[in-house]
Order: sequence, then structure tokens, then C-alpha cells
Amino acid sequence: MIDPVQTTSSPRTIAEKYTRTMLKCLTGYPLYEPTPFSEFSEEYLREGIRAGDVGFITEDGTFDFLFNIRPSQNEINSPNLQSLILQESEDVRVSLTEKLCLQRAISTIPSKRKDLIHGNRYTCSEPEGAILELPEGATRFEVRNKLLFKELAIHRGVEWYKYTMERERDITNGSLYLVTSYTKATHW
Repeated sequence: MIDPVQTTSSPRTIAEKYTRTMLKCLTGYPLYEPTPFSEFSEEYLREGIRAGDVGFITEDGTFDFLFNIRPSQNEINSPNLQSLILQESEDVRVSLTEKLCLQRAISTIPSKRKDLIHGNRYTCSEPEGAILELPEGATRFEVRNKLLFKELAIHRGVEWYKYTMERERDITNGSLYLVTSYTKATHW
């Protein structure tokens, strides 16, 4: 729990600060708002981020899903994306590793924790920092053969950007992400 009295920044600023400070942990791109978002797929809303997802980060820290490059994930894609994704023969080569993460809290700054009856309170000794509390731990998934994803991004990146613009998304060059690993938790 963050002390709301000490938090005077707007939500956008808080999301930016959280992301910037959590990036120091070198565990991927931290989403301030990890709840799945997609206007295209009910299935995506149930399952959330997966390996092969292509999208971008919104101003409020949410991953805006556009499509998945893996044919085995076609139930979450809009129709007619065959030219943008892996071929079936390439998809069978994709291998994921799964690792249980028992770490309960990730902090970017020195902090003191006080256990309270209904949660924890942290006191930060720096002017800025971030803490992610995972009361039940998490599971990390990672693509083992990332070169396959990298090659597709090199060859199809411009088409992905054009598809994004066709969806009337206002993004800058270099702001699309291809998910190669992700960490999921039931509570945060």
C-alpha cells in the first residue's frame, strides 16, 4: 500500500514513475496496470498477455494488444493476419520455459516494511521508487528460441506498424512491443 497523503502526482505521472523505476530491476517491461486490454478479443481478456503478443504501452501503463504472431493463438487474432504472423511450421518450433517465482516483493529502492493487520506499509528512504508486492508469488514464462521472433520482427515490423495505423492507433516509431517473456500473478 502506498501512502495516499504522500502521493500528489497525477495517475499518468505515477505510471511513468513506476515504469521508469521498475525498469531498473531488469525483469522486463513493468506494466503499471497489468489487467488485460483488448477491444478485439474476449479470449485475450480471459487469458491476458502471452508469448508472441504484439502491442504497445498506453499512457496509463496498460498493454494495448493488437495481435499475436503465433498461429496456435489464432482464437485471439482478428481475421486476415496471415501475412503478419509465423507460419504453422515455424510455430511448432516455439518453446516456452516456465519458472515459479517465489519472490513476494520487488523493490527498486531501499525501504522499510511495516506489517499491518490488513496489508503492509512501506517507507521509502529515497525521493522516488517503486515496490511491486506479489503476496502469492508469480510464474514467469519465457520463449527459449527468441531468434525466430527476432527474425519475424525484422521482416514484418513495418507491416505491423501499418496494421497498427489501420487500427487508428496513434503511436510513434519504435513503440511496438513483441512479447518474448511475461510474468503472471493472481494477486498484486
